[in-house]
Amino acid sequence: MSNEELIKMAKKVKINAYVDITGYKVGAALLSTNNTIHLGVNVEEKCIPNLSICAERNAFQSAFTTGERNFSKIAVVGGMGDKIDETLTPCGICLQYMLDMSPNIKIVAYINGVIEEKSIQDFLAVPFVLNEKK
Repeated sequence: MSNEELIKMAKKVKINAYVDITGYKVGAALLSTNNTIHLGVNVEEKCIPNLSICAERNAFQSAFTTGERNFSKIAVVGGMGDKIDETLTPCGICLQYMLDMSPNIKIVAYINGVIEEKSIQDFLAVPFVLNEKK
């Protein structure tokens, strides 16, 4: 699947975001290695501590629910209302989450107005990787 097609799917699902606090909608389209698409949107809520979830993590959790564990790339788009912010990239929490869940995944997003594909390491200068106990 092309990056443009994946971005288009993320844009389409973005409309379903639940954003009563900020109004900033985000959609994600996660592509598994077997070409299955898992969609996610950000969901905001007012509880303290905040229990909101980003679109990227929502897409992963949707995939995990179906038993999927292998992913090739994820597209993420966001913006106020129907607009697209052409500078949005995953937040630090999502980058760390994706590093833990799928360290080789490619991230597709608008970077300075252009659709680009990058690795997690392109966003995290010094990624944290927990060495498992032996």
